[in-house]
Amino acid sequence: MMMGATTIAVPIFAESLNASPLIVGVIGSAGGIIYSFLPFVAGTLCDRMRRKVFVVAALALYGCSCVIYNLAEDAPMLVFAKVIEWSSVAIFWPAVEALLADSSESRLEETLKRFNLSWGSAMVIGPLVGGFLITVWYIKAPFIFSMFTSILFGALSVILLKEPAIKHDPATSAEAKQKKAKEGRYLLASGLASIFLFCSIDGIILTIFPAYASQLGISAFNIGLIMFAFGAARVVAFSQSNKAELKIGKTGMFLLSSLIFGAASLLIAFSTTLLLFMLCCVLFGVGSALAYAASITLILARGEASRGRAAGTFESLIGIGYFAGPLIGGVVAEHLITAPYLFGFFLSMAVFFVQLLLERISSDS
Repeated sequence: MMMGATTIAVPIFAESLNASPLIVGVIGSAGGIIYSFLPFVAGTLCDRMRRKVFVVAALALYGCSCVIYNLAEDAPMLVFAKVIEWSSVAIFWPAVEALLADSSESRLEETLKRFNLSWGSAMVIGPLVGGFLITVWYIKAPFIFSMFTSILFGALSVILLKEPAIKHDPATSAEAKQKKAKEGRYLLASGLASIFLFCSIDGIILTIFPAYASQLGISAFNIGLIMFAFGAARVVAFSQSNKAELKIGKTGMFLLSSLIFGAASLLIAFSTTLLLFMLCCVLFGVGSALAYAASITLILARGEASRGRAAGTFESLIGIGYFAGPLIGGVVAEHLITAPYLFGFFLSMAVFFVQLLLERISSDS
């Protein structure tokens, strides 16, 4: 929820400081740089230490980043705040995912579905809250909201968070190894391509699009509504992810998400109205949910013996996409304001055909 409120506020605040699209992209990519390697480090360390420590420390650090956002008056300070913010996020997610996987016993898919619904629902609320606070109060209000929320939940985590003993049942380990062999390296490669795609496009939508929409005269509250549509569609798709996997499998989810990303990217490049933007973000939300749900279960199921490292690897791959997407989007937007979304279309089609090729090779072998 805090991420949702802060994410929508940063590019709007940067645009109010007359930051160019390139600078807005650099601010977004600053977090991606940290997120491309720190989750792996944090995940590996939390396999050796108490995961609760990482959760509490991450919430405290997030509060610090919000303080810096409140003090920022120029783009370099926003870059620094983004680095601190995403450092906390990089510590938080691997620890939480490992905690949940350790607690899931043999119901990993169901546990991760509930996890996705939880954070997905919060990300629906967050942008709407951020846009509302900017509209009725002032542009830094989301940072104040997130700061107090992080302090509150950091304190609650110290008191309430319980950490299960980590056990690796030999039978479960054998089952995980069998599943790993069955899914194969071609499916893994397809999943990695899908992670890069959905994070690159999500990074463009979350960091560059709010500033773009603001330039078109769309209010902060309506931008919040557009992000609400993105999040709501993602939550609905998360709720149906297990059914989707039963019907079309992980490969089908990867292929379908790539096609959805391509269609939405092409449509948003030629859209100028609130309703069309909302439709595009609904499509982005569905594609993101399909790709995320299939890839996280694939990665964590293959890393049963070291959940923290597996979760950290997954999140670091996300960071690579969040770094590349906003940076490339910001660069091309300097030449054509709709170019980031055209880039998203061509990237989606490239990933789709690579995944199709991998599926063909896998079938032949």
